[in-house]
Amino acid sequence: MKNKKLIKAVLAAMFAALVTGLTFFPKIPIPVGSGGYVHLGDAMIYLAASFLPLPYAMAAAGIGGGLADILSGYASYAPFTVVVKILLTIAFSYKNEKVLCKRNYIAPLFGLIITPLIYFFADGILAGSLAAAVPGIIWNECQAIASLIVYYIVGAAFDAAGLKKKLTGKLYSD
Repeated sequence: MKNKKLIKAVLAAMFAALVTGLTFFPKIPIPVGSGGYVHLGDAMIYLAASFLPLPYAMAAAGIGGGLADILSGYASYAPFTVVVKILLTIAFSYKNEKVLCKRNYIAPLFGLIITPLIYFFADGILAGSLAAAVPGIIWNECQAIASLIVYYIVGAAFDAAGLKKKLTGKLYSD
């Protein structure tokens, strides 16, 4: 049992590093609003949530996203980011042998609501005006869409290779 917990913790740390790295680079600057950027880190959050039990996925998402904000010079956004990224994991299931099970096809759609909504309020709070946050909505929506597309592509490739079953094996049989 201890080995399974250790493996889950190591996978969570690996996903946190992937989330941080793919949030930090490559990034496409958002031309209006907060000065934020579109990135691929959320796709890694979706993968983490497809591979790991919820507490581990939440930790990977929150730590990876928050750390990326701090390293990128957006520390004021880190508390909001941690909340967004943790919430993104809730709709997923790790219990299927495939990454793209029925539930996980639908789960990224939750990000299309959560990401723009929470960052709208974050931009409004940090700018002191909700009106100033309006231009960022479309770009945060683009962020969520880009992550969804990358997740579907990578998830399909992982499923075609049987990667989830190979990596996790009997890890979750208990």
